[in-house]
Amino acid sequence: MRQAERAAIPLLLTDWYHRPSDVIYDAYFTTGAFPQCVDSLLANGFGRVQCLSESVLQAGRGLGLDSIVANDPHDPLTTAMPMASDSMSDMLMDTASGSKMPMEAVSSSSISTSSMSMDPMSMDSMETDMSMSMRKRSDHATTTAADSTTSGMSMASASSTSMSPMATMSGMADMPNLGPNGCSMPMMCRPGFGASSLPPETCSNTMSELLMSSVTASQGWAAFHLVNAGAVSRLSSSLDGHSMFVYAADGLYVEPQEGLHLSFGQRYSVIVGLDQTPGNYYVRFASYPYGDMQQVIEGQAILSYQTNGTSMTNMHTVDDSGLTWMLVNGSAKPNATELDDQMLAPFNGNAPPSGQSDVTELFAINQTDIPHNIGNASDGWNAGTTLYMPGNSTVDLIMYVANDSMDTMGHPMHLHGHKFWFLGSGEGVFPHSSVTEAPSSMINLQNPPYRDTKDLPPSGWAVIRYVTDNPGAWLFHCHVQWYQVIGMAVVLVEDEEQMQRTVGSIEAAANNTDMTALGTSLARLTMIPTFSHSVVLCIVVLSLFLH
Repeated sequence: MRQAERAAIPLLLTDWYHRPSDVIYDAYFTTGAFPQCVDSLLANGFGRVQCLSESVLQAGRGLGLDSIVANDPHDPLTTAMPMASDSMSDMLMDTASGSKMPMEAVSSSSISTSSMSMDPMSMDSMETDMSMSMRKRSDHATTTAADSTTSGMSMASASSTSMSPMATMSGMADMPNLGPNGCSMPMMCRPGFGASSLPPETCSNTMSELLMSSVTASQGWAAFHLVNAGAVSRLSSSLDGHSMFVYAADGLYVEPQEGLHLSFGQRYSVIVGLDQTPGNYYVRFASYPYGDMQQVIEGQAILSYQTNGTSMTNMHTVDDSGLTWMLVNGSAKPNATELDDQMLAPFNGNAPPSGQSDVTELFAINQTDIPHNIGNASDGWNAGTTLYMPGNSTVDLIMYVANDSMDTMGHPMHLHGHKFWFLGSGEGVFPHSSVTEAPSSMINLQNPPYRDTKDLPPSGWAVIRYVTDNPGAWLFHCHVQWYQVIGMAVVLVEDEEQMQRTVGSIEAAANNTDMTALGTSLARLTMIPTFSHSVVLCIVVLSLFLH
């Protein structure tokens, strides 16, 4: 196992648009329709377009097959499609699904079951701008999150013209049909725009090469580092015929788990026993419908392992629907175990500081409008999206999706410069003003997950805790690409005085002809990022490179 870990195979999973980003931005800002629809899913840059069958498109994103799955889990309509095949007909996804998530390897997510009472394409005044609003920090506020307002520091990226309350945007009833790329129609558009305003959706199969990773059966084990680097696709992943044991999350060891579900920006390390008949097995990764990301699409790679002396060209590809753990929409088949990422306790028992935090910040996630202006229009150092945190302090960040938000979808929240303890999450608004007021059934202070990316659930709340022991200007943001663009981010400036002392030593060294001193200061810079006094954007860019 240790040898497998040292030789772990990286799998960078991404979603891929055939259109360039500036074209997508323009269409998004013009129509207000979220750019959820990608053309393919890739592993290390390898992948292909695989069109869904007409039966799956007609079934919709839930695939409408709960009863079929219950009666016959190996029905052709309930198994994930085969991967690399010489036959174009094998490229067609005659697959379907309808439960939760993947493999003897996968995970669960909660999605609001409330449904919309109106047609999303006929709604007038559906303009959007993603923002995060914060109450002014008070030492352990006397009001609860449910009673709080969002009048503190606005985090919108551009001016808003109107707000249309939309409390159930993400909880739409299942749409009956999917477009050619497996996408449901947009959930909201600007007034005067609709599905007909968007480029026509088309799908054409391609035969591009799939990623193939090779191991030898005699190794006994193979390890993988999986990363979801996608823009809009939450992914489930599985390996046909094999259990995947999760041993690390976001770069830190955890108690072993079976299963795997990757939100945006999340990383998992898994190990697999090479205990099956040597051959080629499909690694599957599928997007599962969630919030605004309503697309059924699957990508694949190949794990090839053979006995000593066997030629890869002579290896057969195992294509048995009975060996697949997940369905084409990323949900698990009934015989698969699912990862509960709340059980990913740190391996070394790293528990959060107990008791009351030194600082508590409340974030209301609120989408109000599509931005009209792009760019950094304010002095970042004094912007409302810049917060200052004292050094060596315990900080609680309480987040919730505001009831008046036009879109109540969930958000993968990522903090640069730190790991944090994920203390808990739930539906609605966090009903307490601080962590210490919450019961242990709601907040885990004993062995919570310790990582840097975690989902805020749809129409729900989440609480994280971290310690400000790394001076710097750290970005805290939603990992959905398009929500970053429209302003869902803040900069947490940590221990500003220590940062200034670091800047002073670097400036002094830069003015000194002693290059040894300069080298020493630059070495410190790799540990403590500095900043420009004039524009906080420099901090963000530097933090991104150093993160």
